[in-house]
Amino acid sequence: MQIGVFQFKPTITVSVITLIVFSILVSLGLWQLNRAVEKAQTQQELQSSLEQLEIDVLSPLQVEDEYRFRHARIKGYFDARHQYLLDNRIEKGRPGFLVITPFVYASGKAKILVNRGWLPLGKRREDLPDISVTDKVVVIRGILADLPGKLPNFGISATISDGRWPKVIRDVEIDQISAQLGYTMPPYLLQLAQEDVSAYAQNWQPVASGPEKNQSYAVQWFGMALVILILYIGLNSRRLEEE
Repeated sequence: MQIGVFQFKPTITVSVITLIVFSILVSLGLWQLNRAVEKAQTQQELQSSLEQLEIDVLSPLQVEDEYRFRHARIKGYFDARHQYLLDNRIEKGRPGFLVITPFVYASGKAKILVNRGWLPLGKRREDLPDISVTDKVVVIRGILADLPGKLPNFGISATISDGRWPKVIRDVEIDQISAQLGYTMPPYLLQLAQEDVSAYAQNWQPVASGPEKNQSYAVQWFGMALVILILYIGLNSRRLEEE
């Protein structure tokens, strides 16, 4: 193909490879832009919810559709006998656990999981931390939030199924936990307020980073796609000799 004084003549193999690489790079850029939009929406939702008044939650059904990021107050008691240690959670470079404790509503008819915070790993993995908690009726406060993010499974079961408590788990699999506890658990939890006497270190962030980071990544992917396109054209073009 002649373009002005240049002859553009790439091979089929080079064209196919370039098209594949270019398409992948553009797709990655578009994915990052979509993630940026999602994070911006989450930040807006977070700000709007946090500005609302604290609610008294009497049952999971009360907040099923609009629970995210609401300040909440719940009366009931901790199920101190059945607790979970969410494994492989890093805090300031140190491995440790998130302590997940079921909380029974005062009515006794429902439960919700409570993230009590982070504890460091002991010198040996088998040395589990003491996570004892009162089982008396109390009022707890915090923020209703999504379940913690999942880790790659590598074929490992998410929940230890033996009879020992507390159970060390890789992910919060709500269906498995509901089956173990004999309650239907809602698909969210309460991030316990740091000032609560039952709380450990709390460094929960609803959004790990803002949309700006994803936008920056998108620019990089699009930039790489542009470089590939320029190289493809430049390396497969030659100037025609004047007659």
